Amino acid sequence: MAGIPVKLLHEGEGNPVTVELRNGEIYRGQLDAAEDNMNVQLSGVTFRARDGRISKLEHVYLRGSQIRFVVLPDMLKEAPIFKKVQSAKTKNEKDWRAGPMRSGKPLKKKSVYAKK
Repeated sequence: MAGIPVKLLHEGEGNPVTVELRNGEIYRGQLDAAEDNMNVQLSGVTFRARDGRISKLEHVYLRGSQIRFVVLPDMLKEAPIFKKVQSAKTKNEKDWRAGPMRSGKPLKKKSVYAKK
């Protein structure tokens, strides 16, 4: 089961993204495919090396373990995954207010000393 960042990355497929690697290289292009291990495939890429050189690349495949972060388009703020997360968060908050193992009824206290 994939986490929220990976699901959001899948939602970004087909959109322009910026990917920065752990070594400081920056790739900007269209996100063609994303895998659950965060490997990504980009097309129409502008590559910026650590020393500032810029070059154009047709296709790039980046290893997920080398990715520092991904900048996704702002339009993904309205992605369906966030609506699911918000509804789950609201449900958990309601459960928390009720308290653990409570059904809304007061707990009965047992006497420490038994009556004889």
